[in-house]
Amino acid sequence: MKVLMIHNRYKITGGEDVSTNVEAEMLKSGGIDIEKWIITNDSIENENKINLAINTIWSKKYHQLLLDKIKENKYDIIHVQNFFPLFSPSIFYAAKKAGTKIVMTIRNYRLICPNGLMYVHGKICRDCVGKTIPYPAIMKKCYRDDMGATTAIVGMLGVHNILNTWSNKVDGYICISAFVKQQLIKSGFDSGKLHVKYNFVTSPVAPEFTSEGYYIFVGRTSDQKGLPLLLKTFEENKKELMIVGDGPLNEMAESFARRNANITFAGELPLEETYRRIAKAKALIAPSQSDEPFGRTIAEAFAHGTPVIGSALGGISELIQDGVNGFLFDPYQATALQETITKFENFENAELMRRGAFDSYQKKFTSNMNYDSVMEIYNKVLTS
Repeated sequence: MKVLMIHNRYKITGGEDVSTNVEAEMLKSGGIDIEKWIITNDSIENENKINLAINTIWSKKYHQLLLDKIKENKYDIIHVQNFFPLFSPSIFYAAKKAGTKIVMTIRNYRLICPNGLMYVHGKICRDCVGKTIPYPAIMKKCYRDDMGATTAIVGMLGVHNILNTWSNKVDGYICISAFVKQQLIKSGFDSGKLHVKYNFVTSPVAPEFTSEGYYIFVGRTSDQKGLPLLLKTFEENKKELMIVGDGPLNEMAESFARRNANITFAGELPLEETYRRIAKAKALIAPSQSDEPFGRTIAEAFAHGTPVIGSALGGISELIQDGVNGFLFDPYQATALQETITKFENFENAELMRRGAFDSYQKKFTSNMNYDSVMEIYNKVLTS
């Protein structure tokens, strides 16, 4: 089987980029003839805004380039991880024109929400879910707080909703959680084309099932990820907290670390070193304020036998079982995080929960299981 995997990378590397890379390597190791076509957003700042808006709706360049690639290589499947903003939906039309099956992984909410997060101005927002033209986003300036950029995305979604691009030009969707699938169904997507497949994790770091007594946060330092709530909680409880990541609230994290000896801001670290620190943590905390599509750091924690205290929102709520591999809490209830940390501290058998976390990993998030799931989806699409 010959597969072309397409991905538009972000400027700051995130879970979507990591998941794309490891999935490609997993398929390659399983004998799939896979080619990666990856572009980055680095050139966007130099682009004419009008041209960028037009290309977001339809890129002649990438439409033709994909046609040329398919003609030369005769792929069985085009697997799109992220088309926004440079590839544009024109690539779906190219694949359909060439008679090649196309699968898209849904790693965010871009097809039903202009900013892809269903979170704006510090709040969960679903105002555009189910709307053919997601106009509420324009007044909210929900994409980068920029009305022009938001309007461009609203235009892209409106045009392709009217053209039925998502239903007519894509043969199958891989949803990274059941929650994502539910949101797409609410927006009118054909449930028969929606397949749930969690992300997976591989690591050279073995679980130790013991901790060095600190809690850890791994991810983008932002409001959406719940960093302010996390920092305030640990400033008050004086328990050890390590923050690993990069993002717009780095200065806030550094400021809290300077005035609180119990808080350490490590910044962005190499992946293997991040995994070592996760493995030694008492628990990973995922205090997201939004409906995360999945929560890759949770699977990473489970892979190292580390329990998770996470928000009872979105995909995260599917992954955590209270008292088995961690605890859930309401991130919009002021004292809930601290109360849940106390509950975790009072749990009678810490090693049992660490074993429960690793057991969750073995049941849901291994590469072998993921390979089987992807191949099952590919084969369904090829025979549909």
